[in-house]
Amino acid sequence: MALRDKLPEPHAARAVVFDFDGVFTDNKVYVDQNGVETVRCDRADGLAFDMVRAYRQKHGLSAEMFLLSKEPNPVVLKRAQKLGIDCHHGIADKLRYMQARYGGSDGKLLGVIYLGNDLNDMAVMRHAEFSVAPDDAHPLIKEVANLVLPQSGGSGFVRSFIELWLGIGQANWEEIHDLVSNR
Repeated sequence: MALRDKLPEPHAARAVVFDFDGVFTDNKVYVDQNGVETVRCDRADGLAFDMVRAYRQKHGLSAEMFLLSKEPNPVVLKRAQKLGIDCHHGIADKLRYMQARYGGSDGKLLGVIYLGNDLNDMAVMRHAEFSVAPDDAHPLIKEVANLVLPQSGGSGFVRSFIELWLGIGQANWEEIHDLVSNR
């Protein structure tokens, strides 16, 4: 079975929700002598969100996409702004937050695809309709995830997920060109 066959169809999703550290980053933090924190992200993820916007325009995709992070550091918000997606950061109880938005009567997060990598993502991943983890995720997260991609967090994991989910790797060159041209 191909990886793409495991994913929900794009039009079936109500939301695609991304943790930040370890998903968009390599899960490392750099701290300078003044206590200023920086992280490393992969620029390929930015082009992936351009693809999402083009796909949305062409195919009518309605799923919300946003970052959901426990981390209150403004770097999370800045990266989300750069990517052009919403950001909800400083959220200590991610499951409660998600159930208030998408919870069904059984507590399942209906239509939610969640990308996470560490133990603080476990509860959401167990309740999400579908969950995805990078290859370097915590072993327990990899057990819970519906799909583990071969990329590490911060090394094209988000881009790989988006291309796979939207079927971009299966598209012909003209469609790929249309999705990324003038972006």
